[in-house]
Order: sequence, then structure tokens, then C-alpha cells
Amino acid sequence: FLFLCCTPQVTMATPGILPGADDHEKLLNLIKKTYKEQAIWFLNAFWEEFAEKEAELFWNYVEKSQEIDIQNHEAGSGLDEMQAHVFLEKFNETLTVRDLRTKLRETGAIGPSERPKLVPLTHYLLFKYQADWHVLVNASQGDNSKEVAEAQRMLEEVTAAFQESNARAAEASAAFIEAAKREEAAKQRAAESAAAEAEAISRESAAREAEAPFKAAQEELEAALAEVKAQEDAYNAKTESLKKKSEEGGVVSRNKAKNELAQHLGEDP
Repeated sequence: FLFLCCTPQVTMATPGILPGADDHEKLLNLIKKTYKEQAIWFLNAFWEEFAEKEAELFWNYVEKSQEIDIQNHEAGSGLDEMQAHVFLEKFNETLTVRDLRTKLRETGAIGPSERPKLVPLTHYLLFKYQADWHVLVNASQGDNSKEVAEAQRMLEEVTAAFQESNARAAEASAAFIEAAKREEAAKQRAAESAAAEAEAISRESAAREAEAPFKAAQEELEAALAEVKAQEDAYNAKTESLKKKSEEGGVVSRNKAKNELAQHLGEDP
């Protein structure tokens, strides 16, 4: 893009007409305008030929130029070579900045000895639409004010649409991030809960394993005590029975009972 190494003498101009002694000076003054102003001038100059159908795309060019121009944004008029390459990539252009300059030199828009450092939006539009730059710089903006106003309105509408779209995209992105965080927190809590449950089950199992030998010994002791008690009960019951027989009935039966009682009491209970 054209490097504004020198400033041509500017004369007073009629509103809507570019100042300049010749077409080249007029082009120099045009590319000093902001991206938005350059786009509107171009739209107005070629509205009837093709620009009316391209108005929305023109705003894409303006919006992207302002975004890439990190120093000047809306107040900028041209991109440096690196930024220009980024701009071209955004719109899937296969040409290089050198290709663009070569073509513009062939048309005379850039002089053979000029070594531009900036790429104004006008240069890209001239290349993109193969437009006559002489027609562009001499196009009166005052004769078709309705078209200019319409182009301005469309640009403003598209600007508002882009801003709203960006705002919604930002809100959606924030909501997605927040939902992802909540989901991750829920997964973390679920994992912690599962780990705690597994730990409780493991501890319960270990406690049961540790309790098993003591429980078996307890059951064995209780069984032994029950057996002893059963034997004692049987011994005492037999003792009482023999005592009763030794005191009742005939002499023979009593004596027999006494002998059995003496033997019974002599046994190890």
C-alpha cells in the first residue's frame, strides 16, 4: 500500500470532491481517509455498476481492517505489510501484497519509484474489483447523496449486527465456560463421594475380617458354656430324682435308690 512519504499541496475543494492537482494527488488524499470513509467513497463511486450488491461485504472489509489495525482501529487508513497479509488470509485471498502492488503499478495507481509501507483499503478494493482508479478519485459524492446515505445506512446496520453478534457470541462463550466449570465441579464431587464410599466399604470389610476370629472364639466359648450348663442341669436333675426315690417307696426300692445316689454323687459331675 502507498507510503505517504510526502504531502501534496492541498487546495480547497468542493464538498464531495477530492482535492488534488491531478488524479494521483486525489488518490493520495483518498487513502488518507479512514477505512470506513474509503469504503463509502468506493461504494458511492461504483454503486450502479456493482457496489450496491457488495455493500455488506464492504463492511466486512472495514470491520476486519479496524480489528487488525491494533494501533489506530477506526481511525486508521492503512495496514502495514504483516497486517495486510493477515487481512488477505481472513478473506481467503491467494495473492500477496507484492502481487497487489505490482498490479496497481501497472494501472498507475502506484508510481514505479514509490515504495509504499501501508496498504490502504482503497488499494485492495481497486485490485479486488478491477476498478478504474481514475473514475474512483473523480467520482462526485454530492450528485448521488441518496446512494451515499444508503451506503452509510447499510454500513451502520451491518456494524450494529456485527456488534450484536459479537456480544451474543461472547455471552454464549461465557455461559459455555461457566457450564463446563459447573460440570467439572460436579464430576469432582461425584468422584470424591465415590472415593469416600469405597473407603468406607473397605474399612467395613477390614473390620469384619478383623472381628471374625474373635467372633468365632466367642461362639465357641458360648457353645462350651452351654454344654457345661446342660451337663450340670442333667446332673442336678438326676440327683434330685434319686434323692426323691431314696425317700419314697418300699425298703428295697429306697435302698436301691440310695446306692444309685451314692454312686451318682461319687461321679465327677
